Amino acid sequence: RPSRQAGYVKIWMIGGSNFLRKAPALHLLASQCDGLFLVGKLSFQIMNGLGIPVSSCLIEKNATKEVLQLIEIAHNRNIPIYYPTDLWCLNSNNNEQLEIFDSAELLSGLISLGWTPVDIGPSTLERISSLLSSYKKILWIGPTSFDLTEEFSVGATQLGQILNKASHNSCDIILVGGAACKAVKGMSDSSSQYTASENESIVWEFLKGRILPGIAALDKSYPYQIPWDDVFSDTTQPLFVDIGSGNGLFLFQMARNWEGLNFLGLEMNEKLVVRCLQDVASAGKRNLYFLSTNATSTFRSIVSSYPGQLTLVSIQCPNPDFNKEQNRWRMVRRMLVEAVADLLQVNGKIYLQSDVESVLLGMKEQFISHGKGQLVVDSDGRMENPFGVVSDWERHVLARGAPMYRTMLRKV
Repeated sequence: RPSRQAGYVKIWMIGGSNFLRKAPALHLLASQCDGLFLVGKLSFQIMNGLGIPVSSCLIEKNATKEVLQLIEIAHNRNIPIYYPTDLWCLNSNNNEQLEIFDSAELLSGLISLGWTPVDIGPSTLERISSLLSSYKKILWIGPTSFDLTEEFSVGATQLGQILNKASHNSCDIILVGGAACKAVKGMSDSSSQYTASENESIVWEFLKGRILPGIAALDKSYPYQIPWDDVFSDTTQPLFVDIGSGNGLFLFQMARNWEGLNFLGLEMNEKLVVRCLQDVASAGKRNLYFLSTNATSTFRSIVSSYPGQLTLVSIQCPNPDFNKEQNRWRMVRRMLVEAVADLLQVNGKIYLQSDVESVLLGMKEQFISHGKGQLVVDSDGRMENPFGVVSDWERHVLARGAPMYRTMLRKV
């Protein structure tokens, strides 16, 4: 059994279904905890991936690759994955007949005899209760049952009682989703003991690296609450933000070379961010993260809550629009410039780079014009790449013998 002295701090209990759709978020969660307990239909996928015989009717065949990747992440980080040991089952031929079966016994044969799993069993709940006493932080997201009806939610109710007890032992508990929140509703002092969010779908989207459309318009009034302690292992480290991080390869190499910095990539292309987060989880990197967002409107509220110092911001090779002169450097707007200038620490730097000279000059002009007199040119002209790490596009440009144009600004 894990002990706090051994470093077991955070355990995530994750329920529900649709492993494939949630895979990027599950991989990220696995990279940030000290234990995983899968319930609901997600647990069948893990059991199958671990070599436990599971009836084919319960397996997401198109999610096999993602399941094995999650298991690999846990193995590489040496964290345990738990799953139900027993299940309440309903006889499909008699809707009033409920029985408890051992999970392995049920999944390997009894399904074909008409038994359907509907909820976690008492032995599983005892195991959860025993495990939770060893952890300091618990996240519960998603239903514990295998059925969507309210009739089969006894396991969730009993789990709520277990968590209520844990909360009195200085355990930090986060509840996400209707099932989790309802399980503790009405218990004494529950409002002050839990961090709760009933909107499960939005949390899943955030964990996949996506900031939802429409929120950006409310940015100034409703700033983002980024769980920095879960994103980075040390939030006192200086922060490097790459705006328009693309496929993330530049930041991955930077994060390997500069472990004393935290790196955040802001990218509008959600598919690229999902891929980057999967790679972050696989590599177990705790000084690197990506968000899908329009940095022009969200940079201030995202970065302003970071506990450490913002030390460097980079904008590399934004896509020029040659059909509209005023949009040549459309990534750089006054709102973004002012946010960067305000949040950057004194002597912090802004690195601008493009293979199109007019784009670089336009970006530099925007920062100097709207930087409130706080920004000066530190290096200019045909300066060399100061990091020794090149982006994909930079490598492509240099390979064809074309020049890169760079500027480094500094806050005074």
